[in-house]
Amino acid sequence: MRIILALLAFFICAFIGFQKSLGLKKRADFLDEISVMLSNFQAEIKFGTPELSELISRESGSFARLVQKHFSELSDIKAAWEKACGELPENAEETALLRELLNAVSKTNSDGAVMALSLYSEKFSRLYRQAYDEFAQKGRALRQIGALCGAAAAILII
Repeated sequence: MRIILALLAFFICAFIGFQKSLGLKKRADFLDEISVMLSNFQAEIKFGTPELSELISRESGSFARLVQKHFSELSDIKAAWEKACGELPENAEETALLRELLNAVSKTNSDGAVMALSLYSEKFSRLYRQAYDEFAQKGRALRQIGALCGAAAAILII
């Protein structure tokens, strides 16, 4: 019975470390997705003057899908964007940047929108690099700490 309990403790702790590491990776992937979305927006605005609702409808990332879902309910792209920002995981920096981006893009002409998108794309690229570095450094450590804590708990149980 103790061996089963020890194995269970080990796997639970290792799983928690893996989950924490996965959270860091998901944040990095999200930031990369936003950066790519903004680059796509820039390219499309340069070759035409589509509305934000048209731009977001052409994207397939998780944030774009969230905005699309709310847009189909609300029929107002700004309100849908805001609601989608409210549903993001608790990271104030990304949410604030997305809200600022909406204000910057909606209040300018196409040239101003391209400039704003370029600026915010660079900000999100910087955040992505930081998040990826954090994942690379801390992700492995979190997995190892989880396994070590699990091993320690297993030894104490046995």
